[in-house]
Amino acid sequence: PVTPMKFLKSNCIGKFVSVRGTVIRVSTIKPILLSMNFLCAKCGGEKTVTMNDGKFDCPGSCFACKNKTMIPDRNSAITTDWQKVRLQEIVTDESREDGRMPRTIECELTDDLVDKCIPGDEIAISGIVKVVSTDGDGGHRGK
Repeated sequence: PVTPMKFLKSNCIGKFVSVRGTVIRVSTIKPILLSMNFLCAKCGGEKTVTMNDGKFDCPGSCFACKNKTMIPDRNSAITTDWQKVRLQEIVTDESREDGRMPRTIECELTDDLVDKCIPGDEIAISGIVKVVSTDGDGGHRGK
């Protein structure tokens, strides 16, 4: 079942939902890091690290000798295509709320879903809801 955007609240985080909307913006296609090997500078031990959401995360220490200097093996990096799209809710006469702008959400697409839509396309997309940022102040603390 398609979930209306107005019902996408905090209780949906971590749940699989389907939404329908009009694409209003697409980002450029970028690579996102999935995993990479790290080599110990002391003993040469190798450790594969899976990256969560493409964030570079160096392992704390070698599993064999506990040395803290780990060197990334950039040739072992495994990446995939990644793209953001912004969807705007489809407003019909019966769902129209006076004086309200249509709701929008950002969706992250990977692999075969990348580069499949352009602004103006009406799509239905399914995925797991996640929180990307909770910064309400845009990084300006105390001002």
